[in-house]
Amino acid sequence: MIPITKPELPPIEEYTNLLAEVWSSRMLSNFGPLAQRLERMTTGYLGVESRVVVSGDIGLTLTIAALGIPKGAACLVPSFTFNSTINAVLWNGLHPVFVDIDPETFNMDAVDAQRAATELGGIRLVVATHVFGNPADADALSAVAGEFGARLIFDAAHGYGAIRDGVHVGGFGDAEVFSLSGTKPVTTAEGGIVSTRDPGLLEAIRLLRGYGFYGDYNSKLIGLNGKMSELHAALGLLTMRRVDDALAVRDGHVRRYRSLLAGVPGLRYQSVRPQDRSTYKDFALLFDSEAARDAAEAMLSAQDIQTKRYFKPCHRMDAFRPFRTRELPVTDAIHSRLLCVPLFEALTDGQIETICATIRLALEPSVAGSRGA
Repeated sequence: MIPITKPELPPIEEYTNLLAEVWSSRMLSNFGPLAQRLERMTTGYLGVESRVVVSGDIGLTLTIAALGIPKGAACLVPSFTFNSTINAVLWNGLHPVFVDIDPETFNMDAVDAQRAATELGGIRLVVATHVFGNPADADALSAVAGEFGARLIFDAAHGYGAIRDGVHVGGFGDAEVFSLSGTKPVTTAEGGIVSTRDPGLLEAIRLLRGYGFYGDYNSKLIGLNGKMSELHAALGLLTMRRVDDALAVRDGHVRRYRSLLAGVPGLRYQSVRPQDRSTYKDFALLFDSEAARDAAEAMLSAQDIQTKRYFKPCHRMDAFRPFRTRELPVTDAIHSRLLCVPLFEALTDGQIETICATIRLALEPSVAGSRGA
């Protein structure tokens, strides 16, 4: 079997060496020395202050809470995102309004965002996603948020190591939130990072992630347990130090895919600007029809090659149907024709060749014709 993803882990000996420090200190959590080292590492790499949290989901929820936006306020969100983005908005009592995506980048369409905000007569928050690690149009979305006096947060779950216009993702908008779960190019098994240039927001995150108090048990804010354990921080220290190497390997795999699939009619990819860097947390193929996507998916499955129809649009999910108030034609069209194929560091050239040969075979007119007969 070729899985859709496989985490790259450091040598077990390096991990156990760090665990020996934990066993010696007996400090398992509560932002111990390893978590603090990880924060210094991420801050240095991103070029902006950051705070580690137990998960990206919790980080996004707390970041929205730190903004103090009134309950019931309108928040623009993409539907083409992981459901965590919408969950964080709803846990804060805000009203999500779905916005369509750009057909080339798959990120939130700033033009449709401006249209939605105008239709609503105002918004208080925009939460955009760097889809598959491809940096969103921060300038255009900042302009939309600024026009309506709204705050802007990026769900950068896939984005640790991404670069836009020569600058690391992490300092755009009011704040950015990364995930470090096991499917990401860099991982703490479970964990997240909140980064911001706003000292007040940074201090609020520090409070909120620790029950709302510092150590005197006197809650100053209504917080929760967002602490990253020392065991998770230890893994992060080892995987983050090689983030650029990891992303270079993934970029090489993507180039290999595109080379082997060159000339296949009706097949295209997410557009990444030449001056930007995507993390390629996922590699998506966009077919010219749903039937072609389904044919490729079926033949890959028959060869024991795992794929994903990722993301399922949130406005099509049961829990979020009450917020389905706008048509999202691009989101629906992209999802109906999109398929993510295996991408991870240990993926071999031979495996990529097998995957591409299978896709080519599935899309041959003679095969497609017999399949539809």
